[in-house]
Amino acid sequence: MGLPAKLLLGFLVLSLAPIAVMTGLSLKHLVTIQATAVDETRALLISAQINRMTERLAQESTRLASVFRRLRDEIHVVRRFAEAFRADPEAFPYRNGSRYRIAPDGSYGNASDDGNSVLFVPRYRPALVRLARATEVFDVVARPLVEREERIVLAWIILKEGLTRAYPWRDFGDMPREKDYTTWPFYYLADPSHNPAGGEVFTDLYLDPLSGEWMISCLAPVYVGGEHVATVGVDVTVDNLLRDIAAIRLSPDSSSALLSGNRILAASENFPLAALGLDPSRPAHGQDLGEAEEPEVAALFTSLPGADGGVRFLKGGGRWFVGSATVAPPGWRIAILVPEDDVVGPAYESAGRILSETDRIRSNFIHILVFATLGVLGLTWIVAVHQSRGLRTLLRGIRRFGEGDLKHRLPEGPGDAGRLARALNSMAEGLQQKKRELERVYAEVEQERKLSAVGRLAAGVAHEVNNPLATIATYAQLLRRRADLSPEAKEDLDVVLGEVRRIQDKVGGLLDLARIETPCRVPADLNRLVRDVVGLARHEAEARGCLLRTDLDPALPTLNVDRSGMKQVLWNLIGNALDSQGTAGSVWVRTRGPNGQGPPRVVLEVEDDGPGIPEHLLPKVFEPFFTTKDVGQGTGLGLPVSFRIVKSHGGRMEVENRRPRGCVFRVVIPVEAKP
Repeated sequence: MGLPAKLLLGFLVLSLAPIAVMTGLSLKHLVTIQATAVDETRALLISAQINRMTERLAQESTRLASVFRRLRDEIHVVRRFAEAFRADPEAFPYRNGSRYRIAPDGSYGNASDDGNSVLFVPRYRPALVRLARATEVFDVVARPLVEREERIVLAWIILKEGLTRAYPWRDFGDMPREKDYTTWPFYYLADPSHNPAGGEVFTDLYLDPLSGEWMISCLAPVYVGGEHVATVGVDVTVDNLLRDIAAIRLSPDSSSALLSGNRILAASENFPLAALGLDPSRPAHGQDLGEAEEPEVAALFTSLPGADGGVRFLKGGGRWFVGSATVAPPGWRIAILVPEDDVVGPAYESAGRILSETDRIRSNFIHILVFATLGVLGLTWIVAVHQSRGLRTLLRGIRRFGEGDLKHRLPEGPGDAGRLARALNSMAEGLQQKKRELERVYAEVEQERKLSAVGRLAAGVAHEVNNPLATIATYAQLLRRRADLSPEAKEDLDVVLGEVRRIQDKVGGLLDLARIETPCRVPADLNRLVRDVVGLARHEAEARGCLLRTDLDPALPTLNVDRSGMKQVLWNLIGNALDSQGTAGSVWVRTRGPNGQGPPRVVLEVEDDGPGIPEHLLPKVFEPFFTTKDVGQGTGLGLPVSFRIVKSHGGRMEVENRRPRGCVFRVVIPVEAKP
């Protein structure tokens, strides 16, 4: 080998050795980038999905618990009324006009529907006639209860004497005559031996013998002089629970169920019975998850009732993330099943994009080595050093992303490293947006939690006030109907009833915080609602020397809203604006339709030119009982109630100060399809 060849070979070795070393280091950095980016991205996205499941479970368990608390409160009122009636039947001379007869089989009651409650006495005894007629007063509380609460299909009372009365009318003709009705579960589940606390109790799921439907019941014992003399109750069909359960979705393929122990009380239509080893030919309600053919499914759901809630992973019967939370009362559990792909799919998609980019960069490094071998040794050296420096920058940036610094941005230069930097910056921007969205959702959940907590306290106070008020009103109405009452006494009773209604209206403001109900939404013209409320408030504004003006968008679309709720929001906002004006100034009420950007939505604004709200108090304006008014001038409930009404419509409520004076409250409501 000649000297030129040796020099060329030596030059190639000396040139390629540094290139090979730098290429190896760069590939090592690339592997580190790949592993770090994939692990951090996957962990962050999966954690966000699981947190979302946990927050949704807490919301839904609170929502369902409020339904059962409402049923328990209603049966408590019926129970107190029944105790008063049983203690002194003669004090309740109410008659509903029903006619009764003795049937050939010896039973006694109104055998056809006359619009009143049904009376059923399986074995006629003359001594029971007077008591049976006296129980007609049960219609006074049963009828409005069933008509007011759509979930309740039957309200009833069973007396220990063997007498049953229920509303609405049901055919009791097929019920056995020889059975002692005080041995029925509907009666004895509330007696002292089964219910020593003497409170309201919920039954498990059962098949109603009258209607053939699956139901649950809320029962309460009636005591007179310490003796258990009757049981009152209300029946709720599973169909109503199914509507509540079917609304719980975290993804298109997720499913949900309400459990009592291992037993399914209600489930969404897509609940995977076959995949979990249950019988798909039968309805979900009534089946026992502890008896599933899949051992892991049975083991997991058997442990759920004793767990504190949270999210677990289930491999048997498919791969699912299973979340659970307690609904108290009545101590049941809500479970949500989300397929594994719905939780980890977004994480793997992001990881796949990062892997694709790193594979492209690895291929480019190999090309660089080939080109360097062909003679571009010096240029290859510069490129390799530059790439190595860029990769270290990328690695440092990814580590900062992994440490939670999502505001950091990588320098976006030309070439493959620049494309990777742009991809990582785009990923960080997306994660930062998700983080902001999670923070916003958490703030809304925290606000809802505060409202729910204060609402439960307010409901307790209102409950203690409403019970004696209901008794006072009932007795006053019954006394008012007496024919032997003097006109002066009737006028006094009218005053009593008027004051009771006034107190009930005040208590209603507290109960607004406790109720978490689906609004009665109908198509409505928001501009028309604004004109109605402004027309009513204009007199008060003129009396204060204020100008009440409107600026309404004539092209506003029709909204599906609860008209009463939206009027309440308008009243609260306009009233607060007038209060902030003093004795002069202007209040503007504006509406704006969709602007073509983003999802269609309608904006309602109420603006005043008062002194505004101090900046440090702005985050507190929607908290219950917070008010900037003088003592005795405000309760601090108007804005929290308005916040909850707007939230129930899927909207949001905002507040900001104007410059140099004034304040604006903004309500944003999404435009939905007409029902």
